[in-house]
Amino acid sequence: MLSKLKFILHHTHRYRWWYTGGILALALTVWVSVTIPVYIQKTIDLISGGKDANEAIFHQNILIIAGLAIGLILVRSLSRILIFVPARFIERRLKGEMFRKLSSFGKDYFDENSTGAVISRINNDINGIRMITGFGILQIVNIILSLSLTPYKMWQLSPALTLYCIIPMVVIFITVRVGMAVMVKYTHLRMGSLQRLSGKTISFLSGNSVIKSFNIYGYAEGEIEQENIKLFDEGMKITWIRSYIMPLLSNLGQILKILVLLVGGLYVIDAKFTIGELTAYIAYAALLSQPIMGLGWVLTIFQQGMVGIDSVQTILARKGQDEGKKAVDETEKIALFKDGIRVEKLSYTFHNGNKPALNDISFTIKSGQVIGITGQVGAGKTTLINCLNGYLRPEKGMLYFGNKDAADLRSEDIRTVTRTVSQEVFLFSDTIENNVKFGSEKAGLQNDFEEVIFRSAFREELARFTQKEKTLVGEKGIMLSGGQKQRLSLARALYTPCDLLILDDVFSAVDTDTERFLIKQVVENNAAKSLVIISNRISVLEKTNHVIVLEDGHIAAQGSPKELAKQSDFYREITKLQKEH
Repeated sequence: MLSKLKFILHHTHRYRWWYTGGILALALTVWVSVTIPVYIQKTIDLISGGKDANEAIFHQNILIIAGLAIGLILVRSLSRILIFVPARFIERRLKGEMFRKLSSFGKDYFDENSTGAVISRINNDINGIRMITGFGILQIVNIILSLSLTPYKMWQLSPALTLYCIIPMVVIFITVRVGMAVMVKYTHLRMGSLQRLSGKTISFLSGNSVIKSFNIYGYAEGEIEQENIKLFDEGMKITWIRSYIMPLLSNLGQILKILVLLVGGLYVIDAKFTIGELTAYIAYAALLSQPIMGLGWVLTIFQQGMVGIDSVQTILARKGQDEGKKAVDETEKIALFKDGIRVEKLSYTFHNGNKPALNDISFTIKSGQVIGITGQVGAGKTTLINCLNGYLRPEKGMLYFGNKDAADLRSEDIRTVTRTVSQEVFLFSDTIENNVKFGSEKAGLQNDFEEVIFRSAFREELARFTQKEKTLVGEKGIMLSGGQKQRLSLARALYTPCDLLILDDVFSAVDTDTERFLIKQVVENNAAKSLVIISNRISVLEKTNHVIVLEDGHIAAQGSPKELAKQSDFYREITKLQKEH
């Protein structure tokens, strides 16, 4: 609990002047609220005294009450503006911090946490924190001030009647507190169910084509229905508790009014109270019931918000891949690829693996070289290039950019040197132009858009679209074919110049003529200082200077294409098969 309170204070302190102004406006709001009944009391007592000599004072009191009411509207609105606005600022800031933190995590985190769970944490959990720093703080200050000034005014009128009013308040508060403790348990369960439901929904929507292909609508609907029912059951348990708590709180004002009318009415009959004092006391009882009702909402908000803080803290406290690493200055960044890349006895084991995916890999990439990587499915080709581009981080002493150990470099610095076109193409639900230009803003230098569209063999397809480069490609590029998506992804990589361009089987979804054109534009025309191409196509590998054959995570052979034709059984086999066809 202490760490959660520190978390709240840390974020609210940044906007302390907003909150200070809001608290002052709240204090003024409460003061005006308890001052109005004083004038109501005086006015009603004036009415009971008759018209003689009281009419001018009566009109004066009415004007004061009207002025105080208008002032109450203004200061109450101001208090909410000054407290709710910084809560939105905190929400925006936290979402930015969460995104930056999540972006710094490696593959292991996203293997363990589904996309739906991550989205649920960013949206639902941070919304709970916003409610605490906004409505929660407003109600806490309002409750403290109201329960200080209002009982004091009531005590001035009648200490005995004030004690009568406290009894039902204490009983209701204890009942509410017990109910809230039970609600916490179900709130935790509900948030877990919501994360699972979000995860499955996103997973099934993303795999909609697979569900259609295998005709498994029933299975998908059943899985969603199962999680939906769990979420419903846990939500209903919370609703059942609220259905007892909220009526108690909402009817507290009526209970207090009945009590005041009963006891206060007897006081009036016995001449211990005037009609004006009884009316003022009823007004104070109504004012007293509002913060007690607010207390129920505050408890609910804080219980849900604390669960959200715990979830957010778990993410923010996790160490990112690049945490603690210093950024490379611009001079060193430019020189990172000057002496090429050295791979020395590289081994890599995935966090959930029981054996190395790569073992004892050694080779060099020099400026001007075109390196080919080939091998059977599962040989470790993609794992190797993901080590080169910084997506996977091998241990110290295994990978060097010039004289810099990759383990000491930030992923951001590594990716200023490398660009990767992966076999898992991802396009954003945006225009063709924005997909190509994505990520180029920070690079400073860009190639000509028309040129990269031509070099990626996408010019003819672009001409067919009525809106040309402004055409929306749909979610994950659903409007395009597999080959078109690969070429558009290639255009994105070519748009921003780099030292090392890595192509992971980008020719697999294109026809022979397109492949021949792409080889000429990308390989022969030096699209980057150096190229690393993963492919099992001999027509591609023959254009490289050096080919590495991977087998079960280790290098089975390496050399020029001519040398491998003599050394590698795998290379000879795929050469024979492809030439026959």
